[in-house]
Formats: sequence, structure tokens, C-alpha cells
Amino acid sequence: MSIPTSDDLLSPLRDAIVNKPPYISGTLPLPSECFRLHYLHEESSNYLDLANASEPQLAKLAEACQPATFGLNRQDVLDESYRKAGKMDVSQFSTMLVPERTELVKFIQEDLLDGDDALRPMRIELYKLNVYGKDSFFKTHKDTPRSESMFGSLVIVFPTEHEGGALIVRHRGEEWTFDSARAIQDQPCPTIGFTAFFSDVDHEVSVVKAGYRVTLTYNLYYDDVHANEPTSTITRPLTSITNFNSFKEALDNLLANPAFLPSGGLLGFGLRHAYPIGESLDHVPKILKGSDAIVWRACTELDLAPKVYIMYGDLKSDSERVIVDHFVIGDTGTDDCLFPDYLVRWERAIQVERAKACNGCVDRPKGPTPVSWVVRPETTRTKLKTPWIATGNEACLNFSYGEVCIIVDIPVADNNS
Repeated sequence: MSIPTSDDLLSPLRDAIVNKPPYISGTLPLPSECFRLHYLHEESSNYLDLANASEPQLAKLAEACQPATFGLNRQDVLDESYRKAGKMDVSQFSTMLVPERTELVKFIQEDLLDGDDALRPMRIELYKLNVYGKDSFFKTHKDTPRSESMFGSLVIVFPTEHEGGALIVRHRGEEWTFDSARAIQDQPCPTIGFTAFFSDVDHEVSVVKAGYRVTLTYNLYYDDVHANEPTSTITRPLTSITNFNSFKEALDNLLANPAFLPSGGLLGFGLRHAYPIGESLDHVPKILKGSDAIVWRACTELDLAPKVYIMYGDLKSDSERVIVDHFVIGDTGTDDCLFPDYLVRWERAIQVERAKACNGCVDRPKGPTPVSWVVRPETTRTKLKTPWIATGNEACLNFSYGEVCIIVDIPVADNNS
């Protein structure tokens, strides 16, 4: 059995991982037609200029909305102690605001995305109109993953008179706040506030103290997840070349060090983001975000063979472990299982393998294979029965977030390049 690499050897590689904030925000002046809204209410058509809307007009828009629900354990829940807001489906309104015709796409590509991802084709889907009146809010939640190719969300805030309703973003122990009401206040021309963020980050809408906060929410998708061409063939823009090169150089130096896993072994990276998982993990390498994507691309360019695994933390004792030859146990001191990328839906995976083991279909290995963790996975991992944090908007039955990691099988020292 290989002995895990010492932390001293891994420190330079760990230090080369640079994490950007998982969101962008700002303001953008737009032509007057972008603020025009047509909507249905009581079977009649209504018009509203959101750059110059009066309070009675906004009250009428709020009245036309339905109470906003949120996803919890894959069910739609209406609970105004957790979310108090109004919603309107896309079939009930029309808008001239098309993000693809503005600089918003450029901001998302250049400031939110990294490396190859900045030049990938993107699809922006209008999802909902929301109205937050006085005392409205939305407590901490993640946005519902609506597809395996969904990577983020875009929220546009119109310049209606309101106070409060700031968006608070939290991720891995850090917090950021964007108060769009203040940002667009007293602008010389009609201006929107916007926030784009990776959909797996926790965020909340603080209490609206006065007025009406009117927003449009868009889902952001990579449009080439199922394409045959690997995304690594895209030319990497200069905006993130430094971060990528420094990490790749640190990894290359580690591989060349004769003290690093001389008998071979497993190198592990707990990832910064969670990802939507459906029937498999085949798509995950194409939707990796930020530093997660940099780790994957550096490994592949150095001719390693990284694999994506789901982290599990449900197995309580050795008697409940079911480890077959293609499963790996980490050295984190807990009963964590790493599941490979070709397994189907995780809710059934352990039960299926447990049944096989009971029937003598697989042999249990003699012992675990240790992992040298560059970044250890978070302590809260994917569960068979997960007390999911609430997700934004309606629930989705086909996809849920999974905590994943990257595992690299390092060959013996003689084969290291």
C-alpha cells in the first residue's frame, strides 16, 4: 500500500490554487425599451415602464404575481417564514431585455468564468419575474439545478423605488453583499443592477424595507456539454493564463520530485463547488468551475488521467462498508467512499453494491487505498438521505447537487514524467 505524501510536499501545489469570488455584480445603463414590461392580470394585458413606475403601478404588478415557492427535498414548498415574494412565469409576461444583446454576456465571460470556459457557447434562459414588496425576503438557499449543463444564475434588478433587498452571497466560509438598490440610486439614466453567480453557492435576499424590488432571473447553461469536441481545444484567454500556468508548473514540479509517491498512489483534490448530478458524472468535467476547472485541465495537459468521484459520508461502521475493486476509501479518518464516474444515480448505488456483496458477486479488498489530499473535501458530503438546504424557485426531480472530488492515479516514480 502506498504511503500518503507528506503535507510539506503538497503545500506548494495547494498554495497555487487561486479562488476567485463565485459571483460578479454591477450596474449597466440600458436603452429605454429594455424597461418595458407587458404582463397579464385577470385576463387583461397591462403595460409598465420599470424605469418610471409609480407605486400604484408596482402594487398592481405585485397583485398579479403568485406567491413564490421554493424547492425543498425535491418538493415545492410555500412557506412565507422562509421566502416571502411574488413570482410570475414567463408565459405571463414579456420583456425587451435580452441579455445576449447587452454587455452582460461579456461581463459573465470575462469576470465570472475562467480560462477555456470564457469562450464556450452559453445559453441564457429567462426563468422568472419576481416582485419583493415591503417585508419580503428569501432566506439562504441554492438555486435549483435544472440541467446537468447549468452552471449559474443571472439576476437583474430594475430601478424601481425600494430600500433593502440586498443580495448576500456565501461560499466556503466567505460572504459578499451587493445592495443593488443603492447601486442604481440616482443614476443619470435608466440603469439595471445585476448579479451573476455560480448556482451552487448559498445566497439570500435580505428584507425589503420599503418599495418594490422587481427582478428577472435567468438560468445560465453551457451549450456544449454534450458536444463531441473537448473544451480543452479552445484557446485560453489571457485573463486567467497566469493562475493556470502557476498551478500547472507547481504540479509538474511535484511530479518530478523523487520523494513524491515513489511507489505510485492517489492524489486527491476536494473541489470548491458542488455540481448538478443526474444519471452519471460523465458531464461533470465539462462543467467544472473556477479553480476546479484549472485543476482538471492541468492534470490532463500533463498526461495524467484525472477522474471525478462522488463523496459519500453515510457509512457508519466497517460492517456497513461495501467496497469493490473500483471503489476507493480516503484517508480522512472517516468512512468516506469515493464513487467513480460511471455509476448511476447515487441514491441506489450503495444498496446495489451491498446486495451484490451479500450474494457473493464481488470480493472485498484487503484494505483501503489511501489518498494524498492536496485539498481535503468538505466535512459535509453527499448523503443518501440529504437534509438539502432549500433551493431557489421550484424543485427539480431530475438533478441534485453532489459533492465531488478529483482523483489522479499517480504511476510509480520510474514512469513519472
